Amino acid sequence: MKSVLITGVAGFLGSHLAEHYLKKGYRVVGLDNFSTGSHENIEYLQQSSEFQFCEKDVCSDFKTWPEASGLEFVFHFASPASPPHYQKLSIETLWANTKGLEQALFYADQHSARLIFASTSEVYGDPNVSPQPESYWGHVNSFGERSCYDEAKRFGEALIFSHNRRHTSGHGLVRIFNTYGPRMNPNDGRVVINFIQQALKNEPLTIYGDGNQTRSFCYVDDLISGITQYADSNYQSPVNLGNDTENSMLELANVVLQVSRSQSILNHLPLPIDDPKKRRPDLSLACAVLPNWKPKVPLAEGVLYMIEHFKNRI
Repeated sequence: MKSVLITGVAGFLGSHLAEHYLKKGYRVVGLDNFSTGSHENIEYLQQSSEFQFCEKDVCSDFKTWPEASGLEFVFHFASPASPPHYQKLSIETLWANTKGLEQALFYADQHSARLIFASTSEVYGDPNVSPQPESYWGHVNSFGERSCYDEAKRFGEALIFSHNRRHTSGHGLVRIFNTYGPRMNPNDGRVVINFIQQALKNEPLTIYGDGNQTRSFCYVDDLISGITQYADSNYQSPVNLGNDTENSMLELANVVLQVSRSQSILNHLPLPIDDPKKRRPDLSLACAVLPNWKPKVPLAEGVLYMIEHFKNRI
């Protein structure tokens, strides 16, 4: 039986990746230390006899990780991903994407598996060009509140490049843009989940700045499809994955209010330091490298799925 190993399996994306591969008939080995992941996210996975979970810090020696026979892929997705979490766990975020990635690379090489690293659109920082192509080197502050995440991911990309060159390995990475969907941590501070929770409680929706800063929101099913197709390819260079439809925060707020039929008002607060003003992926390379992939779920439809999910949880 083929298998995959997923670090950060109890997180938002890790749990969806695990579900995908279980449905495809793989054995899934998952690691997580629950620093930001959720026990609830793996309850469904643990109903399968082909899911094995190990509570472990990814920075630990790879030789202590559980064995995985027939290993095809290692997905290194262990890292806080929302500003409140990675700023609180800044040192842990740096290590997960550097020391932890190194251990994951060693593990993948030992099993002749291909590693896929979860990089981020944050490597572009507060970009001077839009949309952002993979060839853009970024506009990043290395000494600030967001640098623990941004620079850790940039280092991770450099580590994969150098590792592949020295060891003639075939590991790769995807640059993930804003993604939303069920199983997001309700306390992680990202805008879609914040708006939905506030709308369902008829509380004011928090808008930072004037609300004209933009993001591009990808529903999780579309993202997982892109990640798994990238894994199946032989491509090693960075590829943007996300949705290239750009929405301002005000537009997102209006979508959430309309879909939820909430009576919430908008509450404007100061813009956080180093908060990017624009974020939109250039998907030209993704569509060329992954010819069977493109984002399909419109924002209003995805928001409706999320609202139904949270209503069921409540």
